[in-house]
Amino acid sequence: MISIELTAEQKDAIAAVDAFCDRYFTEDAIKQWCKSRGVPSTVYNAFYESALGKYCLPEYLGGRECSLAEKSAVIARLCHRAGAMLPFVNDMLSMTLLDSMREVSRREVVEELLTKSGHVMFSEAFSEARAGSDASAVQTIVSVEPDGVFLDGEKSFVSGGQFSPEALVLARDPVHGLEDGGLSLWLVPIDEPGVSTYPLETVGQAMTAPATLKFDHVELRPEQRIQTQGKLDAMLKRQYELGRILICAASMGLALAAMDDALDHANDHMVKGQTLGTLPQIREKLADMEVRNRAMCQLVYVAADSVDKGLQRCHLDCALMKRAVPRMATEVASEALQILGGRGYTNQSRVGRIWQDCRGNQIAQGTDEVMVHLIAKSLMANRASERRVAEERIQQARTEQE
Repeated sequence: MISIELTAEQKDAIAAVDAFCDRYFTEDAIKQWCKSRGVPSTVYNAFYESALGKYCLPEYLGGRECSLAEKSAVIARLCHRAGAMLPFVNDMLSMTLLDSMREVSRREVVEELLTKSGHVMFSEAFSEARAGSDASAVQTIVSVEPDGVFLDGEKSFVSGGQFSPEALVLARDPVHGLEDGGLSLWLVPIDEPGVSTYPLETVGQAMTAPATLKFDHVELRPEQRIQTQGKLDAMLKRQYELGRILICAASMGLALAAMDDALDHANDHMVKGQTLGTLPQIREKLADMEVRNRAMCQLVYVAADSVDKGLQRCHLDCALMKRAVPRMATEVASEALQILGGRGYTNQSRVGRIWQDCRGNQIAQGTDEVMVHLIAKSLMANRASERRVAEERIQQARTEQE
């Protein structure tokens, strides 16, 4: 059994989050930020000016050298305190992508994206309504014509797509993408002629400001292309894997917030002269919720540690985590809503918002169904390998005996 006791570094990260949240987070503020679809610039800038910003920034820009487990602790605690998905989750993921890009692309292009303001200056326009997280299924296309290179297509679920000055667009590209399986990356300013942005009204996750971006024969310049040196597939796989860990860390934090509210209500609400928490059916719910919370913690930190150490099992660990954690978080939030009763089904409590955000995380960065495919494939391959090794060992023993 791998211990879920937090490390000193993780505890330091959580303490830094608490200091920030004590100053800036209130439930009224969070509600307002959800309505306005984003964190105010004063709070956003304060985040990057505080110790927390160093968990997002790369080392070469003054960021802190830290493990993925530490980053997960930061995200989990932020979402726990807010009871909502926050844009810092996407920022941290985008910073990781820039680090990968910096290794294979022109560094001056990558560094410019960060040094303009010290934080992320672009949105990731990867997913599409008919493609999801399957990069090979994207329909946005780059075409080379006698009068130039052009981009056409539509991207959906682009976090911060309306407000970021530039979008990093993944597109099918039969000319420039030959080294990368017919795909390429382009950095496109959203004020270019032919680019249109629309707010996407999702059920939850309002603060991430999801948007739809349309590209109508947008002319591309050579300097806008991100050089990937044939490593785009590896970059995207790493990005999705890290994204899954951060999404699951956020889900875990949301579930803990729902648990807090359920426990408070169970302690405070009176039913026929006794507190709600004395009822056997409520106690059973609380016990099952805590089981899920502890299981989520185990899955998230095991996967983060596995990726940090580059273990062979990391892909399986991440898929198992993504399959289970968002679903369990949604179940915890749903039970919390049930415990709060009618109040939980109104905007007088935050558990409805938490449930909506958790439910969205079952889809983000790869659906539950996609994870089943990845898990089963990995398990069967591992078992086949084990059998081959066992058979070779038995054959060797028999040969030595003879």
